[in-house]
Amino acid sequence: MKNYPNIEKSAFRRGEYVGYSNGKVFRITKSNSSFGNWHAANRDNWNEQLFAFGLSAMSDKLANIK
Repeated sequence: MKNYPNIEKSAFRRGEYVGYSNGKVFRITKSNSSFGNWHAANRDNWNEQLFAFGLSAMSDKLANIK
């Protein structure tokens, strides 16, 4: 896996990643959605969700959250 500044492998869940943005923690999982291949959901607020077609795009989206 390429190193991203705000994404790391989950130590507890195989195949999942953890993303960080402005004090928020996101669970990143593989998805079959037409919105993107990767799905990120805020750990504390499930309504805040992101979709991206790659981890590099997900990293960029996490960096732009305000």
